[in-house]
Amino acid sequence: MIENDNRNVPEEERAVNGAETAIDYYDLSRYELSPEEKAREEMIRQRIRDRRRAAERRRIKRNRTLVLIVAVVLVFILCRGCYASYRKKRDEKQAKAKASQSKVVKPTVQEIDTDSSEEEKPQAGHKIQQVDGLTYVDGILIVNKTYPLPKDYAPGISTAAQAAFDDMTAAAFNDGLYLYVNSGFRSYDEQYALYYSYALDRGIAEADRVSSRPGYSEHQSGLCFDVNSTDFSFSDTAEARWLAAHCADYGFIIRFPKGKEAITGYEYESWHIRYVGVDIAKEITSKGLCLEEYLGVTSSYDDAPDGVSQQQLAEEMGVTVDGPGGSTDTDAESENGTYYDEGYESQVQ
Repeated sequence: MIENDNRNVPEEERAVNGAETAIDYYDLSRYELSPEEKAREEMIRQRIRDRRRAAERRRIKRNRTLVLIVAVVLVFILCRGCYASYRKKRDEKQAKAKASQSKVVKPTVQEIDTDSSEEEKPQAGHKIQQVDGLTYVDGILIVNKTYPLPKDYAPGISTAAQAAFDDMTAAAFNDGLYLYVNSGFRSYDEQYALYYSYALDRGIAEADRVSSRPGYSEHQSGLCFDVNSTDFSFSDTAEARWLAAHCADYGFIIRFPKGKEAITGYEYESWHIRYVGVDIAKEITSKGLCLEEYLGVTSSYDDAPDGVSQQQLAEEMGVTVDGPGGSTDTDAESENGTYYDEGYESQVQ
C-alpha cells in the first residue's frame, strides 16, 4: 500500500504565505506618476468626458427631432381636419346655390305673407309686385332709378351670389385670369356718402349720370359686384372680355351694357355684374338685352315714387345741379383717370 509523503508540505506552505505577505503589505501610496503618465491619464479622462458630452448632444438632438416630427404630424392632422371641414361647408353651400340658381328670387316672393304684399297691374305681360318696400318683376328684384329700396334694407351679400362668384373666379383662375371683388354690398348710408361727395365735386346732374342716389343703388340689394377695377380702361383687359363671355354661365349679367345707356340710365360699366340665376342670365345675354328691357320697366328718377327733381335734391344736399362754377362735365372720367361709378368708392380730387 502506497502512503503519501507529506513531510515537505509545511515548508511549501510557509513559502507561499511569505509571498502573499509581501504582496499584501506593499505600500503604493508613496508611488508617484511621472509627468508622461499624468498627461496620459488626463488625456484618457478628457476623452471620456468628450464622449459623454457627445452622447448627451446626440440624445438632445434625437429628442428634439422626435418632438419636431410629432409637432409636424399634429399640425398636418389639424390642417387636414380644418380643410375637410371647409370643403364640407363649401360643398354644402355650392349645392344649395346650384339648387336655387335659376329661382333665387322667385321663392322669396312666393313665401311672403300676402297681407304684406301689394300687386300692381301687369305691364306688357309682366307681373310687378311690391313686397315690404321691395319691387319684384316676374319674381326678380329690380333696383334702378325708378325702383328704390327701403332705407333700412341691409341684407348683406347674397349667399347664392357669393357662391356663384366663387365658382366663376375659380374657372377664371384655371384660364390664367384673376377676378376679385372691388365692391360688393353697400348700405344706404355708405351710398349717401359716396353720392354726396361726387355731387359736391361735379354737381347733381353729373352724379345722376354715373352714380346712384342713396336708396337707388343696386349694391344695397346684395346681388351685385364690381369686379377688379372700376376704371374705363378695364373694358380693354382680358379679364373684362372673359367676364362678358362667361359670367352668364354662373348666373350673372353685365348690368349696364354698352349701347344701353339711355335705357339703364347709367354709363357702360364692364365691371358691374348682377346675379339673376343661370337660366335668366343666359336668356338675357343671348338676346342682347339689359335687365330693364327684359323686365319691361323704366329707369328714371322722374318715374320714382319720391319724384325728387335734381334742383330739389341739390337744395336738400346743399350742392349745385351743374357742379362748381356752373360747369357740366360730360366725361365720366375724372382728371386723374378715376371713374366715379354706381359702385365705386370715389376719391374726389
